[in-house]
Amino acid sequence: MRRLFLVFCLFCFIYSFAQTGPRTWQDHMGLTSCNSVSKLGTKIYASYYQGLVRFDEDEINPEKLTKINGLSDVGVKLLRVNDYNNKLLVIYENTNIDVIDLDGNIKNYSDFKLKSLNGKKTVNEVFFYKQYAYLACGFGIVVFDTEKMEVKDTYIIGANASNVNVFQIALNDSLIFAATELGMYTSNHKTKILNNFNNWKLDSKLPKGPYCGVIKVEDKIIGCYAPSKLDNFKKGKDTLYVLKNNTWSKLQGNNAGGTTVYRMNSTYGSLYYLIDIFGMVVRDINSDPKDNINTVYSLNGVSPVFINDAYFYKDFSGNVAYWIGDNVYGLYRNYIYYDASLRVPFNGTFSSNMGKVDVFGGLVATAPSYVDITGYSPSRQEGPNVYKDQEWSYIPAKDSSGQIMYDINSVLIDRKDKSILWTAAWKYGIAKFKNNKLVSVKTTSNTPTMPSILPGEPRCSGLSMDKDGNLWFGTSNRINYLNVIKRNGEYINFRFDAQRFVRKTFVDKNNYVWALHQADGGITVFKHNGFNTPSLNNNYKVLTSEIGKGNLQANAVSAIAEDKDGKIWIGTSAGISVFYNPTAIFSGSDFDSQPIKIVQDGNVELLLGHETVLCLAVDGANNKWAGTVAGGLYCFSPDGQKQLYHFTKDNSPLYSDLILDLNYDETTGDIFIATDMGLQSFRSTILAGSEQYNDVVAFPNPVKPGYQGTVLVKGLLDNSIVKITDESGNMVWETKSTGGQIEWPITTFAGIRVTSGVYVVYASTTGGELKAHTKILVVN
Repeated sequence: MRRLFLVFCLFCFIYSFAQTGPRTWQDHMGLTSCNSVSKLGTKIYASYYQGLVRFDEDEINPEKLTKINGLSDVGVKLLRVNDYNNKLLVIYENTNIDVIDLDGNIKNYSDFKLKSLNGKKTVNEVFFYKQYAYLACGFGIVVFDTEKMEVKDTYIIGANASNVNVFQIALNDSLIFAATELGMYTSNHKTKILNNFNNWKLDSKLPKGPYCGVIKVEDKIIGCYAPSKLDNFKKGKDTLYVLKNNTWSKLQGNNAGGTTVYRMNSTYGSLYYLIDIFGMVVRDINSDPKDNINTVYSLNGVSPVFINDAYFYKDFSGNVAYWIGDNVYGLYRNYIYYDASLRVPFNGTFSSNMGKVDVFGGLVATAPSYVDITGYSPSRQEGPNVYKDQEWSYIPAKDSSGQIMYDINSVLIDRKDKSILWTAAWKYGIAKFKNNKLVSVKTTSNTPTMPSILPGEPRCSGLSMDKDGNLWFGTSNRINYLNVIKRNGEYINFRFDAQRFVRKTFVDKNNYVWALHQADGGITVFKHNGFNTPSLNNNYKVLTSEIGKGNLQANAVSAIAEDKDGKIWIGTSAGISVFYNPTAIFSGSDFDSQPIKIVQDGNVELLLGHETVLCLAVDGANNKWAGTVAGGLYCFSPDGQKQLYHFTKDNSPLYSDLILDLNYDETTGDIFIATDMGLQSFRSTILAGSEQYNDVVAFPNPVKPGYQGTVLVKGLLDNSIVKITDESGNMVWETKSTGGQIEWPITTFAGIRVTSGVYVVYASTTGGELKAHTKILVVN
């Protein structure tokens, strides 16, 4: 018996080890667009804007570091290491600062972010002197003490204490140099009081005009005169100058006197690098100027041309390793004398660009482009991402002829065959993939009846599927704005009374097709009855904010969801309303939607009446999730009367308060959240109810000493009666499930934590027709 008990415990331990806990967040960070890279101790750190990855240089096993697990913010702009005291500065676009030490401990300094300042509050670059970080800012210079975690001083160096944009800073034995939009400012940091603007002078021995950078390489100073910084017509005319023996001279050699410099820095010995229009060039300050090392190389036949940052040093192999971050491949390593390129992979989406998210049958798919209310699209060349078995895969956005599917803004997993993925592209058309391989397309070239506002621009969007597997989508700004691809492949386009903007379609349980008109056009509801021709007020209606014609909260409609009771929830620019009886729309009776009235601080208000609701989702307990333009993410009870969650970027790991799309995975309880900063998921405690008690399990199991969380029991039918007893059969706790999962606080009815032992979970339907049980080991 003891042996069986130990086997049970071991099984439970292995099972629980792989579980993701309730109310936890997960990041799905994009693996391209690496914008900064540095090295702290033996670890490489790389920024992907909304978060970091870090790993040992000789064991490339990337670990994500985001707002979810330690960082204080999103929008990382720079990573810079102070070798004097081994501190890594994580500098955000909003001037928030995190400091990471060798042990991985993170401290935050937010005073700079919160302080109101004149001038452009941004950090362009960092120079370290002892424990001090000299921050080159949009208004001047800030000296930050990385040990005391405080600002030591601020230098406003422009004439008459005016703000000036400082791009980079360098110090030698006596002078401090500031490369600015007005010229190269200098002062003597040993003899002068630097917070007195009178002690800063423009160097008259250099050409007048903007300087994009200044660096110290060994005992020499290099400055870059950059007229291209302020004048696009002067690109290719940037020039490098070197200070030797107190004399500036033009630095000669390849690209030294006629290029466009985006960034320059020094990280190793006598070497420094320039990032310019050609890529990245590494040079040795002591060698012949012609001895340039060009680290731009071909990866899969494509040369990266959008290099953002680099860090190089002599690594464990004894060679100089170049870690390069760019917009195409993310982070990769190269050695200069042979092609040994190594891209650093991790599990994530291709990039952080997000449009629509679709979830079905345990699969997740994302579209990379978001079309705004004006119809603007970013002409993005990315393809969709698919999440299966906790791994992301990417599908390139090219058809068999090599034509790019510009602005894929909607994706849909086929409801009849999960191996099929449909995509809608604003500037291409519809594509069908099977097992991530393109099998067919419909464009204006091969489908002449597909409407197009411009040549080759059908503005396809808003994929949805009816119960028979027919695919519906919109084609915006045309009078024939609704389309279907029937299950047999036949394409039909439907013509209405006026042209309208369509970005979402939805098919409800009644087989009504809803087309949302975000640009103040209301909603078209189409009861096609076998794909009949639209007839206004007969088989289709246009719903608006007018009483008797829909009573919408506003005519700008962005979101729709059908709940488990068949009610249609609508999200507008002025909150939410509900069609409680959608079949009445075509029956001649009162069908108007109704707002949700709530009591807030003693006052009656309309649910999210001051918010623009962009997306809605319904979870397994019929709770309503709402994503907004500026208010973050909300979750309400089934009737909308009780707020269950309100996540914002300030009170949670949520990246942004702008929620572009939402979807719910009934197999895991995850809410997938697409924001303008990337994709995240939040694991709720709600799962959809099962049809049978086939796999009732609990986790974590066993409950280990010191665990202060709760235990989830899943695999239940909706409205299950759940009872928990000890081994002797004594009742400990009881509840009724909402959806397919319950949460046990590991306590008795009296709220007292249970003692160590094995507890039995009994579940049954209300009438007792179906039953199931499982066991939980609690070790205190």
